[in-house]
Amino acid sequence: MNISFNSAATAALAILRHNDSTHAKMQDVITTGMRISEAADNAAYWSIATDMRNTTKATSTVIDALELGAALVDVSYQGMEDLISITSEIKTKIMAMKEPGVDRYKVSAEIYELEKQFLSTTQSSSFNGRNLLAPGELHYTEKSYVDGNGKTLNYIEMSPPDTNVAFGGIVASYTKGTVGIINIYGDSNLNVFGPATYKNADGSTSAQNGLVDTPQADGMTGGVPHPDPAKTTAWLPAFNGRTQIGLGTDDMFSASHMGEVPADLVETATDLLLKRYDDIHKTLTDRAATLGSLSMRIDMQTDFNRTLTATIQKGIGRLVDADMSDASTKLKAVQAQVQLAVQALNIANNAPSLLMQLFR
Repeated sequence: MNISFNSAATAALAILRHNDSTHAKMQDVITTGMRISEAADNAAYWSIATDMRNTTKATSTVIDALELGAALVDVSYQGMEDLISITSEIKTKIMAMKEPGVDRYKVSAEIYELEKQFLSTTQSSSFNGRNLLAPGELHYTEKSYVDGNGKTLNYIEMSPPDTNVAFGGIVASYTKGTVGIINIYGDSNLNVFGPATYKNADGSTSAQNGLVDTPQADGMTGGVPHPDPAKTTAWLPAFNGRTQIGLGTDDMFSASHMGEVPADLVETATDLLLKRYDDIHKTLTDRAATLGSLSMRIDMQTDFNRTLTATIQKGIGRLVDADMSDASTKLKAVQAQVQLAVQALNIANNAPSLLMQLFR
């Protein structure tokens, strides 16, 4: 042993430093749960894990977008179900008008309120500022007029007709002498349901807006507005031509005019309305089914992305995660080695003093 240089202490110190370094690494593994936490640990595995973590972040963003879409579809589907229910209720009211003694004016008032609820539900079925039932703004006006019986009837006027409504209107053709349920040679109070747009089939006459009232003298080929804003006098050609009539409001809003329909035309009028509402009901049902299918598709895609994320994370774990049981055992062993190295260093440091005692 050299009294000027303690080689044993130097060796013990080197062992202690090595054990301390190993202990620090094992402690970091236990703390982070990862055996590869930086590129220096294993560049290849660290690079793969980093790329896959970025993939899971992107997938997580997709899941968030799908959840947002699912919420929009769910709100739209609920709104569509409510519209179907309202349509069914209106059909029930229309059928009730066939019964003798029913006050059709009162039933018309109920239908008018249901029509307003229909529009309110359509406008309210939005999520985060988006509305699948009415992609654009609905422009409509609540109006009223007094019919030939002195009764006030309320109706809804769309501007322009059918804009952004979940279903479109129709244009029907009729021969001269009969216009739908209207006998054009009958009483002056006979009119079509709601404001109408009409023109000759050959397109020679410009369209006029209003209710079709009593036809005037033969030979006239035009039309002029009636003083009543809810009516327009129809001037039809003398020859056996055809006149087209299309409602100025969407056809669904025509039922609120049923109060003034003469008794002998109620059966025909209700049948026409019921057919129209059957078409509306079918359209709403088809679109609700589409929304239901879309909701199922979104749920499937969301589940897939969640499963994909979990699988990727599992793969990352196999590459870089630590075996905690193994790491814990190694940590305890390293801790014991550190303690032994400290004791060895103490012994090595005390050896020169023991040697000096021989010279006393």
